[in-house]
Amino acid sequence: MMKKNLLFAVIFSLQLFHGQIVIGGNDISTKNIVKIVDGSKGVILPFSNTYTTFPKYNASATDIFDDYPNLTGSLIYSKNDDQYYKYDGYSWNPARQIQAIYQPKASRLGVSSGITIPCISFGIGFCFAGNTPTYLAADNRSQVLVDNLTLKNTGNVTIKQSGIYDIAVALGFTGGSFGLQAGITEFKMSLQVKYTSTSDWETVVTKTNYSIVFVIDTQGNKTSSFSQTVYLPSGAELRVVPEISSNAISGGSLSAYGTDSNALYSYLAARLIKNY
Repeated sequence: MMKKNLLFAVIFSLQLFHGQIVIGGNDISTKNIVKIVDGSKGVILPFSNTYTTFPKYNASATDIFDDYPNLTGSLIYSKNDDQYYKYDGYSWNPARQIQAIYQPKASRLGVSSGITIPCISFGIGFCFAGNTPTYLAADNRSQVLVDNLTLKNTGNVTIKQSGIYDIAVALGFTGGSFGLQAGITEFKMSLQVKYTSTSDWETVVTKTNYSIVFVIDTQGNKTSSFSQTVYLPSGAELRVVPEISSNAISGGSLSAYGTDSNALYSYLAARLIKNY
């Protein structure tokens, strides 16, 4: 009988205070579920020594975390890099991250269609790039691909709001060369802007990486990346132009390079710093 009375008393108390918990005082507020009054003591939230022990860690997942909507909004402190992480239903995001899926003034676009760059060497090398990769892959929060700035149009990437942007570009190259040769292969990537519908494409910045070739070039992925702060008017189009050249001396060889569509290696990110 005593247990039943205690149960009724607990239920009555919860109804009376609308399920609220007050710590450090007795000031009830209808605006809170949990209220901490004492300002001289802190609250210790869950913490971890490394992100590999975060909930839902999965090394085989694209973003190394499994999707779990019930954890959305959870916080955990990482001792490794001295900051809090927030779970957004897909992965844990660091508090100091300035460009992510929850950043409303940023987009990170993946490659929807890549290109193949064939090369032929006989004495010296020649490579032929006929078009450019397209950064219009579907949004995928698990791969941190989002278009919060709505840059994707049919067939192109277009700036919707005039302002100063931080543009980051990365492009992975796959493939290699086969045949007897020695020298250097140049992997070059340029960010180009078409400021109006009637203007020509203009190169804003170019990044070059090199690969040393001796007999056979099978070093795996080569990635070029850079970031640039630029002013872009509304309606400006963006594209990335890859080029490969070789000064390798060869008695005859064939090469075939392509663009890696993995969002880890190939992406175009834009963050609006200040609009005009």
